Amino acid sequence: MALIPTITLGIMALMFFLAARTGEQSTATVQALDYNVFEPLIEAETAKDDITLLQTRLLSLISIGTNENNPAAQRAAADKVLSSLDRRAERFDQFLKRSSAITPSQANTLRKEFATYPARVRDTAQFAAYDASYGALLTGVTNDAFETLRSDLKKRMDDLAQRRGVLTRRALDNSERSQQFMLLLVGGAAVVVLLGSTLVGRCVTVPLLSLTNLMNQLAGGDTNLTVPATDRGDEVGAMARAMQVFHANAVARRLGEAKLQELNMQFDAALNSMAQGMVVWGPDQRVQLVNNRFLSMCGIPDGCIGPDMTVIEFVEAMKRHGLHPLDDAGDVAYQIASILNARQSSQIELEMRPDLLVSIASEPMQNGGAVVTFEDITAKRRNEECVAFLARHDALTGLPNRLLLQERINQAASRLGETDRFAVLCLDLDRFKAANDTLGHGAGDDLLRAVAGRLRYCVRDEDTVARLGGDEFAIIVRGPIGDQATLPQLAERIIASLGSPFEVQGHDVVIGTSIGIAVSEPDLPVGELLKRADVALYAAKEERGMFAFFEAGMDESLRERRGLEADLRLALQRDEFELYYQPLYNLPEDRVTAFETLIRWNSPSRGRVMPGDFIPLAEQTGLIIPIGEWVLRTACAEAVKWPAHIRVAVNVSSVQFKDKRLASIVREVLERTGLAPERLELEITETILLQDSETVLTTLLDLHAMGVRVSMDDFGTGYSSLSYLRRFPFDKPKIDRSFVGDLAAPAANGDMAAGGEAPWRLTRSALLIVRAITGLGSGLGITTTAEGVETVHQFEQMRLEGCKEVQGYFIGLPRPASEIASMCSVLDASLPLRAAARQEPSRRVA
Repeated sequence: MALIPTITLGIMALMFFLAARTGEQSTATVQALDYNVFEPLIEAETAKDDITLLQTRLLSLISIGTNENNPAAQRAAADKVLSSLDRRAERFDQFLKRSSAITPSQANTLRKEFATYPARVRDTAQFAAYDASYGALLTGVTNDAFETLRSDLKKRMDDLAQRRGVLTRRALDNSERSQQFMLLLVGGAAVVVLLGSTLVGRCVTVPLLSLTNLMNQLAGGDTNLTVPATDRGDEVGAMARAMQVFHANAVARRLGEAKLQELNMQFDAALNSMAQGMVVWGPDQRVQLVNNRFLSMCGIPDGCIGPDMTVIEFVEAMKRHGLHPLDDAGDVAYQIASILNARQSSQIELEMRPDLLVSIASEPMQNGGAVVTFEDITAKRRNEECVAFLARHDALTGLPNRLLLQERINQAASRLGETDRFAVLCLDLDRFKAANDTLGHGAGDDLLRAVAGRLRYCVRDEDTVARLGGDEFAIIVRGPIGDQATLPQLAERIIASLGSPFEVQGHDVVIGTSIGIAVSEPDLPVGELLKRADVALYAAKEERGMFAFFEAGMDESLRERRGLEADLRLALQRDEFELYYQPLYNLPEDRVTAFETLIRWNSPSRGRVMPGDFIPLAEQTGLIIPIGEWVLRTACAEAVKWPAHIRVAVNVSSVQFKDKRLASIVREVLERTGLAPERLELEITETILLQDSETVLTTLLDLHAMGVRVSMDDFGTGYSSLSYLRRFPFDKPKIDRSFVGDLAAPAANGDMAAGGEAPWRLTRSALLIVRAITGLGSGLGITTTAEGVETVHQFEQMRLEGCKEVQGYFIGLPRPASEIASMCSVLDASLPLRAAARQEPSRRVA
């Protein structure tokens, strides 16, 4: 038993000795495997990754130059490629020098191939730094050198991988033999050295078994593991650390392969995401590469065009998919071959089919091939054409606009001669705003398009119709115009055409136009011609539906009119208006029962301006609306102060009646001033009734519902006055002064009026009209007022004919509000006496 410890120690020493030898052999085997296989394999993989990364950066440089306009970024990328090239060349040379696993002949071959590849990279990067398109052409040759070098490196890596398998198997075999021997020793000394065997098993065998299993896993490609016992200081620890290096190298290799695969995917993505289509032709004029953008641009399915296609096969494939539909395949192939044979940069635009216009750029490569890029410029050209058209044409009607009109006038003026004069017509639509406001802007646009169509129909092909904006148009009449006889005919034709009803969205719309005409003169500036036509237009618009030629002095009249308009706009702000009142005398009651309101303008620079001189201008400019509202407010405020039986009459313009707020304005004025509605009388003319009858009727009914009286001024002069009495609720018609003025005093013998037979007939016809109107008023139960009563004979004649009210200078002149009270007293007392004081009693004319 005493020998047991010694035997045990001896056996343990022997076992430790054998274990150490086994560990040393395993460590040596692993170290040999690491030095002869794994390190060269990792360095070869690193070299392969280096040239792959270098090639990727080169392609990135080409992509920057092709897709971005950034020279600074392009040169910086080129510098990065060149600096990276030098470092990788030095590492590659060191790898070949210290690698014992690669034969000298293989190393020489790799050196030659690597010497060729950096030279190609350097040339490509240097050209791409300043000319990306030329650098793209060199990438074909560079890529060939890259593929050759990478292929040889892959062969060396495959050889090293085979050696790795042999050495790994040898290490496994050694490990297994060591394991069997150790197990045999342990089995022989199991009884004696049980405690020592257990200790040895725990310290050596278990780690060796674990490392053996890990080696098997690594050999199978499983790198997702952890190596134990690396912190031990014995041979087992050394073996574990060697295994850890082996594991790290395997992980690095897998990561490198994944990175290379990612780089390849990025390269493919960059090629197929180019904005331009690309076809790369080889030196044998066969297709080498086609990207996806070219196929999608041309509508060609994937796989229909591919590598090794000849030019004619390429063209036939395109024609099968609708490209070059009208061209012969041979002609198109000859054109492509000519471009490739030219061996020089070229760029053309070609319509490959009716809906595809492309810009084709060809760049030759050093190997004899060429890179041809295709850019779809269909939308670009269409947008340019659209922008150019819209810049010189009206978007709504398609007619030339003011810019193109000016160019056409300049062109006509450049060819101006004694027999080749031209004219400019300026047109402004009448009543367009009313139609636009009533039917809506959509209908207004349709109406303007219809007007443009009629204007095109009225002129010749060589004439120009333009829209200046809003409802303003212009026409250039070119060619000899002789004595200008053709211009009135054209103007009348246009007025008649635009005066005919338009059918717009189911409505019949009637508008009109006024035309100003100016004829060119040899020394007349072009800008002055259009200005003259505009001046003539203002003259034509005074009567509407007319045309007018420019005449000397028109511009002065226009300046005067504009000056008057400017002063008129300030008159209301400066309180320059004043109201006068003319009495209306009630014949049955023999007293004044109403006053008509008349406006006067006391201009500081023009003196007193009568209504006939500024009211038409106020109506044309729309100023009549604020002026009319001021008149209504002021007149009602004054009338409140009068006796309760006296009414106030206020004239309402047709422009005011277009304002749908008229009824609400009248209601607000009556409420604010406190005037009873029945004491307010609004006078309208037939012009108002020519507007939209439904709108007018609604406003009249609203006014009547308030209790406001409405009278028709100038009755008897319109073509439909009688129908208006039936359709609209008028309180009285006012007999026009023209009929009253024709009532002459009878001659002394009573047979005919003084002055002869003709005046007598005129008097009789006027009298019959007056009788008809008064009889009509009496029959309808409404008051009849006679205007323009200026003589005692007319005064008495109106009494005899049954007229209820009279107005005129015989009754009284318009006076300011301050004289109303005294005027009423004088007239009520004197008018009956003045009428009765005639030398002969009045007698009714038969």
